[in-house]
Amino acid sequence: MKRLITMFLIIGVAMFFYSCSENNSTAPELSQSNQVINILAKEKIQFEGICTFVAPGVGGDTTFLPNGKILVKGYTTVWHDATNDPRVTGNTYWYVNQKIEEDGTFKYWGKAVLIVDGGLGKWEMSWHGDLTYTAEGPMLVANAVGQGKEGDVKGLVAEWTYTMDFALSQYNIVGHIKE
Repeated sequence: MKRLITMFLIIGVAMFFYSCSENNSTAPELSQSNQVINILAKEKIQFEGICTFVAPGVGGDTTFLPNGKILVKGYTTVWHDATNDPRVTGNTYWYVNQKIEEDGTFKYWGKAVLIVDGGLGKWEMSWHGDLTYTAEGPMLVANAVGQGKEGDVKGLVAEWTYTMDFALSQYNIVGHIKE
């Protein structure tokens, strides 16, 4: 009985390796599997623009931490995203938390809601960012991921990168919508 089970096991393994070989006519063609992957992949529609200040921030609870850092939670502010894609153009309501490090750098994180101009939809985003200092000056970059919750954008997913242009007091935006 053991020999019979061993024989079936060996035959099964041999059939498995034979069916997976490149020379086997029953093995799927690589180009066919690439076509399936391309059909299933979502198209990324690129966008870019600027984000400008609308309303001053309010609120926020400040805590001085024992390690010399400062934590600010619950700060809110409003900015306007103007991009070359109307689906990601509108007022963005930022809910900000920040930690100020001893060296003067900042860590930012929170949520945001983008209300698309013309009442065309609403995005809910999670984001994080850092303020650091370089030889050229301060560098503030924030990355966001959002999901369309209402209107024309419902069900869509998008990613944003906001980079502060301190000279113009605005953020430069690049990103993409996955369709």
